[in-house]
Amino acid sequence: MEQQTYKTDAAIYDVLEREIIDLTIRPGSSLSENPLCTRFGAPRSLIRVVLQKLQENGLVKIVPYKGTTVTRLNREIVEELIYERTAVEARVLRDFSPRCTPEQRALIRKRAAAYEALAHAEHPDFNRLYEADRLLHETWFAAMGKMYLWRTLQNAHADYSRFRMLDTITSGGLAEVIADHANLIDAIEHCDMAAFEPLVERHLYGGIRRLGSKLTEEYADYFEPEP
Repeated sequence: MEQQTYKTDAAIYDVLEREIIDLTIRPGSSLSENPLCTRFGAPRSLIRVVLQKLQENGLVKIVPYKGTTVTRLNREIVEELIYERTAVEARVLRDFSPRCTPEQRALIRKRAAAYEALAHAEHPDFNRLYEADRLLHETWFAAMGKMYLWRTLQNAHADYSRFRMLDTITSGGLAEVIADHANLIDAIEHCDMAAFEPLVERHLYGGIRRLGSKLTEEYADYFEPEP
């Protein structure tokens, strides 16, 4: 890998966080200080600051005298986060739908179309897809002045964001996600209050449904062993 010089711990952190979230660096992988120093052209002291911050955010585990390992996903935590987000997002949508302005409808459709265009690319950029999906869902939280709540949901991402990326990359479920978005938009425009919870639940639990047995077979080493 070509060496680049990074002057701040924040710049190095951003690169490693992105590579852990998008599974370029797989769960369970080792991160050694010397290769990181070489890669980023950074002193060991700076790399240690970065690794400590990654540990604080649940992305790595540092064991003294043994090294640093990228954390594996905890499936129970993933499912709890989906449960939490389902309840919260359905409530936000119920509050948002009757107040949705024509300008907000247009923005929602624009963001859904952006996701669909990325999904139909010959070689989809999964990081851009992830960001496009995030922006779409952020729309109703922002409209309702619930950005603190949205950031709280987003920051609990060490397990859930990687799970979502695993689903995006491996399950071939992009068409299903596009259909889910269309159904949510239709419910917003028709102010169908009863539809939001089942639609959000279907959408957010889709990864578990699509990956199915792969979670305990092909990708078992991405997850912590069950007790």
